[in-house]
Amino acid sequence: MTVAAPDIVEQILDQLAPLIARQRRAVAREGCLRAVSSTQMQVLYLLSCDSPQTMGQLADQLDVSLPNVTGIVERMVEHDLVERGRDDDDRRVVTVAPTAAGRAAVEEIDLVRRRALAQLLARLDPAQQQRALQIFAALRRIAESLDSEGVPA
Repeated sequence: MTVAAPDIVEQILDQLAPLIARQRRAVAREGCLRAVSSTQMQVLYLLSCDSPQTMGQLADQLDVSLPNVTGIVERMVEHDLVERGRDDDDRRVVTVAPTAAGRAAVEEIDLVRRRALAQLLARLDPAQQQRALQIFAALRRIAESLDSEGVPA
């Protein structure tokens, strides 16, 4: 396994920053966050990757107290973004999972980001598109490998 020099990694990240900013602008322009706060979106992203989660797990991942996460989840339940449940083994443990509306909010943002990136990729010439495909395929394999090894993002 080869490891890129830190300076080239920083240069690549510097080149990606405007692309990420463009995606953020697209999400804001589409109004994806009109009914969902950034904290609620963070909860939905956490739950879309690993669901259901306990209130304690959410509090740890958000780095907030249990009473704070309780208030966040309560507002999300009121907006039909998540639903509470009980752990099968210990009924005292409250779990949280996204509802169909919560999953749809994540999918909407992902779709807007995907369209913004597709707009850029479409402007590359075919040879550049092929190179980009090879690089992104390699990055995907690495990400999948890290995930299977349990290496956190």
